[in-house]
Amino acid sequence: MKKNSSFCLVDSIDLPVVESAGGLVCNDSHHILLMFKRGKWDMPKGRIEDGSTKEESALREVQEETGVNIKKLEMQAKLVSTWHTTRHDNVRYLKKTHWYLMHYHGEDDDTKPQVEEGIIECRWVHLSDLPEYRELLRPRINYVIDFWHENLAYVPKV
Repeated sequence: MKKNSSFCLVDSIDLPVVESAGGLVCNDSHHILLMFKRGKWDMPKGRIEDGSTKEESALREVQEETGVNIKKLEMQAKLVSTWHTTRHDNVRYLKKTHWYLMHYHGEDDDTKPQVEEGIIECRWVHLSDLPEYRELLRPRINYVIDFWHENLAYVPKV
């Protein structure tokens, strides 16, 4: 067997790659923003558009998909990236999503789900209530929330 110093997912799965960016949004009440889409709880994310940075795309997608006031959103940190396969116009893709931690300077403010994207509800959820949502959270969303919770949720803001 030939020794290879690096292996990459995109070399293993022969699919075109698309990149997206999204946010784990935490507000002043320590609630996180979830949205219900296609029978699962998810977090806002979307494709990185030409000419936009990952961070700009993440902020834009949070605002578009949930209707929160973008002027109250503050980018705080890069969290993790996740991979999954998806289908668009009958073509399968490998999708890499760059996740960012965002702070929403407000309480459980009103949201406006982007219904045309299949989002039927947006909800602010306290960490203590998360177990009730776990079964209907997508595995990658569980991973992002767990990473944040274990590493950054209780770090004092400076």
